[in-house]
Amino acid sequence: MDKKVTINDIATQAGVSKTTISRYLNGKFDNMSSNTKARIEETIDKLDYRPNRQAQALKTHHSFLIGVSVADISNMYTSRLLKGIGEYFQKTHYQVLIMDADNSVARELSNLEKMMTEQVDGIILQPLVHQPEHYQLLVDEKTPVVQVDRYTEPFAWPAVVSDNFQKSVELAKIFKTKSYDAILVLANHINGVSSRMNRYNGLEAGLTGSGITVKLIEIDGSDWQSLLHAEIKQHQHPAIFALNGQVLWSAVRFAKARSLNIPEDVGLIGYDDDQFADMITPAIASVSQNPQEIGRVAAEQLLSSVNGQATPPKNTRIPSKIQMRDSL
Repeated sequence: MDKKVTINDIATQAGVSKTTISRYLNGKFDNMSSNTKARIEETIDKLDYRPNRQAQALKTHHSFLIGVSVADISNMYTSRLLKGIGEYFQKTHYQVLIMDADNSVARELSNLEKMMTEQVDGIILQPLVHQPEHYQLLVDEKTPVVQVDRYTEPFAWPAVVSDNFQKSVELAKIFKTKSYDAILVLANHINGVSSRMNRYNGLEAGLTGSGITVKLIEIDGSDWQSLLHAEIKQHQHPAIFALNGQVLWSAVRFAKARSLNIPEDVGLIGYDDDQFADMITPAIASVSQNPQEIGRVAAEQLLSSVNGQATPPKNTRIPSKIQMRDSL
């Protein structure tokens, strides 16, 4: 039987101390050079080292499990967010437990309770509820949490988000230069969802005093197509602003079904084009976020918190970019 590889073997081969190997395995990379990290990683791969997680958990009182709770795993934004999270933790010895709330508050709570049962070391949370008291179980357990995409108010934990408010203010300037007289904001319900509220509020702030009408149409549980069509007919030069990718494509289908010409009859721009908006005619303008970077930064912040480095409860904003195309 082959002799089992130990931490001592890794340390000897890599030319570092056993303590340094232990810090690497626990994701504690502070003051560790990139050369040292690369050498340790190469040695671990060469010797095919597999740490005993049960032994690590008993010794360190860590499960080496990270919980990730997402609102809806079916959309492209979430897959890219998870890619950023997964790539970061792939370089550590933590495993990631992903759970989908399917936009259900009850299911989200059940998922979080299961994570507590699994004794995860920390949680990356895309919250469905705006009030922090809904997540009291995480506070009671003193579980490290980093929020992504949206956040609770008042702040309970740090959050990594897009620059939603600021980007909508920039978009308002574009609407003004193109002389639109009405912006029809198309969205799922926005109350209590910080990302959508910030996009809407940023647009309103940017259009203050311009004379441009802003009308919100929520597509949940209403005949939104008739409402939207009526609004378009009431204005000389309207534009649709879709607040996420799924709603953007609903708007594209709506325009096609009503035989509306874009941008002659109505302008169109939306968040998260799923990298396909430039492939149709006319090419659709969009606000491109960077969910992969949001996931990576959130993972980095969470691991620091798990390792005892307190992260203040504030926003980290990841820049997005307005992609101007033929639809606007």
